[in-house]
Amino acid sequence: MTASQAFAVAAFAVATWSSAQLWFAQLVIYPLFAKVGVDDYVAYHRSYSRRIPLPVILPGFASFLMPLLLAWLGPPAPNWLTAVDIACGLVGFVVTVALDIPRHTRLEKHGRDDILIGELVRFKWPRTLARTITAGCCMVVLIKAWG
Repeated sequence: MTASQAFAVAAFAVATWSSAQLWFAQLVIYPLFAKVGVDDYVAYHRSYSRRIPLPVILPGFASFLMPLLLAWLGPPAPNWLTAVDIACGLVGFVVTVALDIPRHTRLEKHGRDDILIGELVRFKWPRTLARTITAGCCMVVLIKAWG
């Protein structure tokens, strides 16, 4: 296995892990935010936030950078595929920084807000779909690297 092939495997692993956890959050975790009682919400959200850095935040931010690194260090890929992959990483980054983080911060400070929770669920869709497309792009790169 060449270094570029190994990097493609690593990129695929990060993308699929991150995609899977986004689907889980989209379909299970975020909707459950609305089921936590008002009195318990701030403590719940703080507990949630303390537990997610290793399984969610680190792979998530790695997956924003991975398309750029894959274009530079990975095996050759068609330009359109590289562009789609990088665009998806950018979508994920922008949605996370501009939309998700501010809402999580407000929920953690002020408590349960059903409007904010609804926004988190809606705003997570572009990131979830972008990350899923990134995983698909990585799979195509892997197939081409060994094809």
